[in-house]
Amino acid sequence: MKTIQFVAEALGDASYLVVSGREAAVIDPQRDIRPFVKAAREHGAEIRYVVETHVHNDYVSGGRELAALGAEVVAPAAGRLEFPHRPVADGDVIAVGDAKLLVTAAPGHTYEHLAYLGVTPSGEVRGAFTGGALLMAAAGRTDLLGPDHTEELTRLQWETAQKLRRLVPASADVLPTHGAGSFCSATGTDLGRCGPMAAELLRNPALASKSYEEFRALHLATEMPIPGYYKYMAPINRKGPKVYGEPPRPRPLSEAVLLGLGGDTWVIDVRRREDYAAGHLPGSLEIEESTSMLAYVGWLIPFDAPIALVTYDRLQAERVTVDLFRIGYEHVVGYAPAAELPLSARTETVSAEEIAEALRSGRVPVLDVRYAQELRDEPVPGARPLPFDVLPEWAKEIDGPVLVSCASGQRAAMAASYLERRGVAARPFIAGGAADVRRALGAAAR
Repeated sequence: MKTIQFVAEALGDASYLVVSGREAAVIDPQRDIRPFVKAAREHGAEIRYVVETHVHNDYVSGGRELAALGAEVVAPAAGRLEFPHRPVADGDVIAVGDAKLLVTAAPGHTYEHLAYLGVTPSGEVRGAFTGGALLMAAAGRTDLLGPDHTEELTRLQWETAQKLRRLVPASADVLPTHGAGSFCSATGTDLGRCGPMAAELLRNPALASKSYEEFRALHLATEMPIPGYYKYMAPINRKGPKVYGEPPRPRPLSEAVLLGLGGDTWVIDVRRREDYAAGHLPGSLEIEESTSMLAYVGWLIPFDAPIALVTYDRLQAERVTVDLFRIGYEHVVGYAPAAELPLSARTETVSAEEIAEALRSGRVPVLDVRYAQELRDEPVPGARPLPFDVLPEWAKEIDGPVLVSCASGQRAAMAASYLERRGVAARPFIAGGAADVRRALGAAAR
């Protein structure tokens, strides 16, 4: 049995191809299935199964894309999928070549969640495909279904971890779907994408905590926002997403066509924030390509709204279009390279010292757009705390001019461009963040 991991960096998630003999299964496939098909072909195997650990909240599954090529979708019976599939539950077995995937109930991240133990022909458990149960030094979030379910799901997540402790040998690999960069991870810890159970027994709060109460305190200690597009994912995955065959390719747009697009189309500039500040199209929104780009899109752009991209080149346009496709934004009308456009607008940026001076003098309001927990844990005295994930709500109350800061400059740049699009004069600090501002305040006070 051979296992190959595929990581979608834009989401912080992993998918797996399990090959045994001439058969293969894909576990928790992303919507762009080309890498799985290519790898299976290279190993001389046919993809017979799509295996889902749960109904995903953070991306559109590629299960139906693979099913259109002949694979059978295997999914939790309690997931209530509305298209043809094989429902499975605790104790079921899926034969892949001469290996097996043993199904085990693993609720916590979601109620219907399953894990799959990879068993060799000799009966050895070689790996555990844990989805959103055990992650690397963390566990999947248990608050995504709302506060009414958080306590019960957290308890179930703890019980699942104890069950996996018994079923998974220390020598076997833990192979999670969610990882660093995923808003489905409780901590966002970057400690690899997979690893031996032996390491998790020592460092994972779900396994190393001495009691449920200790685990609960650690697990719920970090309050992360929920990306806006998440609420659309499970219904799409349950009903079955549209099958495309291949991700759409963006068409090149001339300057005239791009500038003539209607107001319903969002023009997104995905270049680095420094380049956007130096010159951009008036009315365009800055969301630079990054590992958090999709979450930002979900907070700022109405779901599946038409989008036109301003990029460095065709390759970036194709890459970003595929990433948007992963979360159900299917209407990228095209792209234009920045070098071919009249980038007449400029963004005047500020430094930490200028932010500090504005906070001392009170002449210009300073908006701190970090997330709620960051704002509580390390406030910047005098700044107005306005969490980025609810920017479209509070932006209506801002009439400018304002200065904008965050933790690194990325969210400040986006927030300023969003305000600028609404006619508000906003100057962002894009080369640093709150820590730099506090240092500047402290230096001025000495």
